Amino acid sequence: MEKKLDLRVQKTRSALTNALYDLMCQKSLDEITVTELCEKAMVRKATFYKHFGDKTELLVYMIQEMQRLSEETNIIGYDPAVPSSYYTGVFRYLMDFIDSNEKFIVSILKSNAGSAVRNILEEQVRLSIDRHLRQEEPEYIRSSHTILSVAYAGAIVSCGAWWAMRKKRPDKEEMIATFAEFVKKL
Repeated sequence: MEKKLDLRVQKTRSALTNALYDLMCQKSLDEITVTELCEKAMVRKATFYKHFGDKTELLVYMIQEMQRLSEETNIIGYDPAVPSSYYTGVFRYLMDFIDSNEKFIVSILKSNAGSAVRNILEEQVRLSIDRHLRQEEPEYIRSSHTILSVAYAGAIVSCGAWWAMRKKRPDKEEMIATFAEFVKKL
């Protein structure tokens, strides 16, 4: 069972993640300093370093929190009678998040840390899908969970990143519907 964080820790992390989000909507991660981040969050640098090794570690924490929220959201929308609904739900969550946070996402993808962050996001999605696949029926899906989780996570994150970086994007709902049809065939 996950240990509940102290309220002060929660407030500090929330302030830092909100500050990082706001700053990344204005400029790239590479341009943001820890000093600037701490000033915006009204947190001392020593406090920042007590929680995170650097700004990339803070960004990783943000991604993990977003993934946790995604898992909670997808539990509600998952239909066990349609196994592909889980993967479509994860993809929908990502596409909705990109759509609602375009400046933030594009800032990440264009930064020097973009490919590393993308790899981290893909790993977080893979872990979530892997946990889900271990519970799926029939047995051949459970026994193939490793390769399937890598394939699904790669497809979800790559399609989302591709869509985010396009000036002329296909319609989001059309992308989701196409993805849903694709995973139904797998």
